[in-house]
Amino acid sequence: MMPFTYGFVGWITNWLALKMTFYPLQFWGIPPYIGWQGIIPRKAHKMAIKAVDVITDKLMNVEEVFARIDPKKFENELYPLLADSIQESTEVFGRSINFEMWNSLPKIIHEEIAYKVERASRATIRNVILKLRNQIESYLDLKGIVLHCLTGSNVGLIVDVFQKVGKPEFKFIERSGFYFGFLLGMLQLVFWLIYPVSWSIPIQGIIVGYLTNYLAINMIFRPLVPKVYFGLFSYQGLFLKRQTEVSQEYSKIVAEKILTPKNILQDILRGAKSEEFISLIDSSVSAQIDRLTLLAKPILFTTGKMEKFNLLKKELSNRMLESILNSLEEIEPFFEQALDLERTMADKMSKLSAQEFESVLRSAFQEDELLLILVGALLGAFVGLGQLFFLVS
Repeated sequence: MMPFTYGFVGWITNWLALKMTFYPLQFWGIPPYIGWQGIIPRKAHKMAIKAVDVITDKLMNVEEVFARIDPKKFENELYPLLADSIQESTEVFGRSINFEMWNSLPKIIHEEIAYKVERASRATIRNVILKLRNQIESYLDLKGIVLHCLTGSNVGLIVDVFQKVGKPEFKFIERSGFYFGFLLGMLQLVFWLIYPVSWSIPIQGIIVGYLTNYLAINMIFRPLVPKVYFGLFSYQGLFLKRQTEVSQEYSKIVAEKILTPKNILQDILRGAKSEEFISLIDSSVSAQIDRLTLLAKPILFTTGKMEKFNLLKKELSNRMLESILNSLEEIEPFFEQALDLERTMADKMSKLSAQEFESVLRSAFQEDELLLILVGALLGAFVGLGQLFFLVS
């Protein structure tokens, strides 16, 4: 039974070590030392920062990606969603400046004003998106988006990312524990027949628990490139062999769960740098209104309505921002197609060097690899003690 017992030891220690890598999501026990939190959830903030570095340094150039947004196409996409609000705001603006004069204007004049306002509004939209894409780092907090999505109450997502990306590798760690344990159990059987000392069994359990975890982890990531062994067969780390497949899976998750059009637009409009974008809208709307009302400025000044005029400009800017916020869902498909993040990241990730690609998954537990292996050894010791108790009894 010894080979089968240690096959079980290898399997159970690897299985438990993996579970302890991911779970529990929150600290369980008596903080800060008595208890356990999954290695990945515990290091979620640090790993999220690493994810930002991987994404921004290796998988996408933010300015290059946003340069794909065509200002004219964006104008044609957004203006119809804002048209009613803009025309209504024009009416409110005109009546607020001079109610009697505005209502007395002929229909043809109203139509001319509406036409000029539409042209000015379209120009404002083009101007805003052009400045946004050319200075995107001033308006978008990419690090903030990733940290928000992968830490705190959202820590489960980072666990989900690693589990999906490394699913075959983690399954290999689990199953290989049985195979390696069975082989080591055969050695234990021989050793027991030659030297049947009971106290050696827990020590052998430690060795099995340690080696099964150590071998499984190293077979996932080493060698980085295919290597021929004994002149008979070629082998490459399992994770490295799946670079194209992993690249597609990882990029899909990032594009669908983290750097989504919704999250990006929400951050620009409501995030840490949103004041910069609101200021951009204010200045752009104000500049267009000033051009449209250039000839009316002297009259407004002499009638003492300049202060009211400036307040109305700010109100128009706020109305435009509110209209954009209300139109987010409608413009998300345009942004998704224009930015094309999933394909961009997948292409670049599939071309990373072996060392760069390895860090994508291994960063999940690289700092705690020794801890993970020692956990396997400790669990192996407990099973060995159980085996000793069985033999003695």
